[in-house]
Amino acid sequence: MKLLVVDDEYLVIEELLSITDWDLLGITEIYSATNAVRAEQILREKNIDIMFCDIEMPQADGLELLRRVKKEFPNLEVIMLTSHAQFAYVQSALRYGSYDYLLKPVMEEDIINVVRGLVTKIEQMHYQKYLQEEGQIWGRLKPVWKEIFWEELLRGLPDRSEHMEEERNRKLIPVLFYQYANDKEEADIRRKRQLVMDMFREAASGLLFPVLSQRMFAMLYFIENGETDTSFDKLICVLKTYRLHEQIGICMGEKCTGSEAWQEVERLRQIAINNVCSIRKILDYTNVPETDSVIEIPDIEIWKVLLKKGKYQELQNKIVKWIHCKGETGELNRRILQMLQYDLEQILYSVLQEHGIQAHQFLYYRESTQNRVTAIRSQDEMTEWVKSVLEDAAKILQKTEDSNGIKEQTIRYIKMHLGEDINRVRVAESMYLHPDYLDRRFKQETGCSVNRYILKEQINMAKVLLIEDKVSISEIASRCGYENMSNFSVMFKREVGISPNEYRKSGGKEIEV
Repeated sequence: MKLLVVDDEYLVIEELLSITDWDLLGITEIYSATNAVRAEQILREKNIDIMFCDIEMPQADGLELLRRVKKEFPNLEVIMLTSHAQFAYVQSALRYGSYDYLLKPVMEEDIINVVRGLVTKIEQMHYQKYLQEEGQIWGRLKPVWKEIFWEELLRGLPDRSEHMEEERNRKLIPVLFYQYANDKEEADIRRKRQLVMDMFREAASGLLFPVLSQRMFAMLYFIENGETDTSFDKLICVLKTYRLHEQIGICMGEKCTGSEAWQEVERLRQIAINNVCSIRKILDYTNVPETDSVIEIPDIEIWKVLLKKGKYQELQNKIVKWIHCKGETGELNRRILQMLQYDLEQILYSVLQEHGIQAHQFLYYRESTQNRVTAIRSQDEMTEWVKSVLEDAAKILQKTEDSNGIKEQTIRYIKMHLGEDINRVRVAESMYLHPDYLDRRFKQETGCSVNRYILKEQINMAKVLLIEDKVSISEIASRCGYENMSNFSVMFKREVGISPNEYRKSGGKEIEV
């Protein structure tokens, strides 16, 4: 099933795509667009099933896009995203054919609930169409359908087979295998699955191993009539003997029927993704860490005071220590890490803005080795992200406090990029500063604005190059950041008093302006 996410903020798209395991929800292909024109192009090319769309977008807003695409693609299911719970927006979205709407910031539970409902609806439509076109072929494809039945059932997809009543009534115990959160390299889950299958081939027959996503697969142990749990205990012994939990996460489910299996596997999946501390042991209902317990986040006002006083290392040590302590007690989960991240970004945003720094650009678009979106996956990744963002914030705050630092960095950037189309906005963006703030600070130190300084440097470069007969005036214009030679000549004459060609002929003599 194909998904399209439309939002004018690329960061929102990144967060939405990383917030849950889309494979497990039945989404196999994901596309994104930052405007309505690109969205409609993808819809025409890719046969999209589901579209998430922001309501508030520049140019063509989300509601207008919804109205148009529902006319052209009536079977497309659309979920609208909004930052404001305004009844008029919701009313318009539903009137134009939106399946549902979600409030930002979107949480994983909201995504799971709405997408599961949609996928079920779409799969049922596809299945009905399939039956009409293909007819009854159950007898020939029963073994294949059995495997597909369990794989789709455990992924929460619609229970669509009329011939699987026997499977629904079977008693079983599910075991979930998953990649640990702090494993740096993406594991080949199918290779791990084959390892487990080979390991249990002699221990028991009739096991099924449905693949749930790129990071997870399940093992289903079926309990036949009159059988005790002794055989299953033997399987557990095999797991412990080979110490498989040191290589891959293992969650043991409880006894259930086939019709209850997907709820039990979903419970295990939540245990797995909330194992952000990568506790390397076999987890079951007796030793699962609490995920809904209330945990107290440190007082962020203290963090803000430390940040304002420039005690960056002390702040970093406090946060890292808190993460480590909560990790030791097994209290951390994805939601708590996300709350911690939001709180830290909130105080960074406030302090950075006070110093004239464009906090949004710094927090979300700076180059960094640590991905803020994936930081909530594990304790280790969050620790590294905290260190990275605080170290980068410390550097930029220290530079803004040093007037010479801003001046020198500005001059250095201008000299390095003089041959490009630069202005104060580009210079400010490179330093995450507001253009007005940069201009004010730079003028205090040099007596001229940033744009004026750029112009002076371009003139000086042009003068030097004009004395060299071998360099054409069009080439000089290009080296000074001007694509149009006419614009360059007008600028040069305005500033120097004579044209570039006259300056060259005069041997570098100019008139006062």
